[in-house]
Amino acid sequence: MHALARAFFPVSTSGFERIPKDRAVIVANHVSWLDPIILPAVMPRKPAVLSMAELWHMPGVSLVMRAYGPLAIPIRRGRVDTRALRRALAALRNDRLLIVFPEGGIGPTGALRPFERGAALLAARAGAPLVPVALVGTRDALPLGRIIPRRRRISVRAGTPIPVTGDSPEELDRATRAAEEQIRALLAAP
Repeated sequence: MHALARAFFPVSTSGFERIPKDRAVIVANHVSWLDPIILPAVMPRKPAVLSMAELWHMPGVSLVMRAYGPLAIPIRRGRVDTRALRRALAALRNDRLLIVFPEGGIGPTGALRPFERGAALLAARAGAPLVPVALVGTRDALPLGRIIPRRRRISVRAGTPIPVTGDSPEELDRATRAAEEQIRALLAAP
């Protein structure tokens, strides 16, 4: 699946030398159904992916989620899903990368929406940094409402890891806002 995605979409990466060799929470903007396919495909090693549980019931998309196997972690939105959070923490404690889309879904305009702070909480509990990542071009390749993707250039840009030094609401907010700001800057870069 990943080889097919990389063959169909010309993907460039930058900043990946900053991704830690052990555990990290990768936080990325979410503008297309391609995001959870492209981002794991370009990671330096196979990541775990925290995704909304509804994806396991969508035709076509469910095949992609099942292809990830146990590293795909469905999370039920709108409440605290302790099972998903335990699985995500276990992946991090096993020195995995964990991909989280902290906007909580795809926005209709493509503009970056405020992040939820759950990714920062996972990072704090696992002793892992947040690594902001900007996905550019996935929305053009597969905008909402379109079923068949178009061949477009995609850029995946990693920012600087953000340490999360505790799980107080203030620290979680600080780390979450710092990740948001870095992604805004990465999206605006030429």
